[in-house]
Amino acid sequence: MRKVAVVGIGTAPWQMRNSAQSFRAMAMEVVKGALAHAGLGKGDIDNVVYSIYCEVMMKQQNPTILLQDYLGFQGLPDVRIEAGAATEGYALDAAYAQVASGQSDITLVLALQKGNDFYDFETRSRGDGLRSGFAVSMDTTWFRPVMPGVPALITAACLVPHIERYGGPTIGQLARASVKNYENAFNNPEAQLHMKVTEDDVLNSRIIAWPTTTRMCCLYSDAACAMIFASEEKAREITDRPVWITGTATSTHAFQRATADNIGRMLGTRIAAQRAYAMAGIRRPRDELDLVQVHDLITGAEVMAYEELGLCELGEGGRLVDEGVVFRDGALPVNTDGGRIACGHVGGVSGAYAACEIVRQLREEAGDRQIRVRTGRGLMQCIEGHASMTAVTIFERG
Repeated sequence: MRKVAVVGIGTAPWQMRNSAQSFRAMAMEVVKGALAHAGLGKGDIDNVVYSIYCEVMMKQQNPTILLQDYLGFQGLPDVRIEAGAATEGYALDAAYAQVASGQSDITLVLALQKGNDFYDFETRSRGDGLRSGFAVSMDTTWFRPVMPGVPALITAACLVPHIERYGGPTIGQLARASVKNYENAFNNPEAQLHMKVTEDDVLNSRIIAWPTTTRMCCLYSDAACAMIFASEEKAREITDRPVWITGTATSTHAFQRATADNIGRMLGTRIAAQRAYAMAGIRRPRDELDLVQVHDLITGAEVMAYEELGLCELGEGGRLVDEGVVFRDGALPVNTDGGRIACGHVGGVSGAYAACEIVRQLREEAGDRQIRVRTGRGLMQCIEGHASMTAVTIFERG
């Protein structure tokens, strides 16, 4: 197996609805950005991995052939990954395998999703239209007819049982974690929201499903980003600051299959993290990582991820918030870009954008939100809507 590095990234501002650009134009913008960041031309790319999780939301079946043509990649091999909001992590895993195996020397990962062109004429809401669009990616037999929405599902089926079983996190700890992410987004010029919020603002916002409030929930967004993976030989020709992928793993573990071990847990995250740690040679993640980017579909999922990633014991995630460990100036910053609740979220993109944030931080290109780099390692975790499909990727600067 060959070593694999990220040599270029391309990102764009998050928007609730990008009415000015088609999905093709969004793709072109970030691909050009990634190529420029790496100092490459489109002719240097020999393989493409697409992270596009929902065709229905894009109103375009088989979008990849259109993108291959539009981006000038006709004739190149490509693969499209779809795994709900874990799509991007699975796509990074697939791109890593392409390069590590020798099938590709330079692979482009394009993460793209556009969905806010939807509209619900009955409620006169784009948000409701979007929910109807992505609901087809859930369990359409049992969940879709009764499910009030993914944030409510994760809250009721995962967070509340976790609180009852382990005694935390508290509502105050959830509010403080949300405030942290809003503060981080305020320093990210590409974030969808630039708002100063207080704990009271979070707690007094509309309840989605107790204890989750609106300010503890992810945004709905249109977004795109791109990453370029290269073999060790190519990476050393391209840049003197490669960021290596030293650990990658995925896990499918259905939390809705209630068992004694499963209740109030995100075991897929625990399993994938342990595999990625073993691959990267990490034994004490809290001490050996500089930053972590996790899936805060709801703030409770972020705090639970601290625990499943082994950063603390079960039930102790809220303590990391109270002690300031996960703040930008803390010992282990989490979601320095603002996370899904303040920077932006759409399945297929947000985890890849989080990976781009790690690359920026490790290369010390993050501007006003730059953290202190000690070990040169960062971790990205993402889950799909049921918290059943999980991907974990570990990055390390050269």
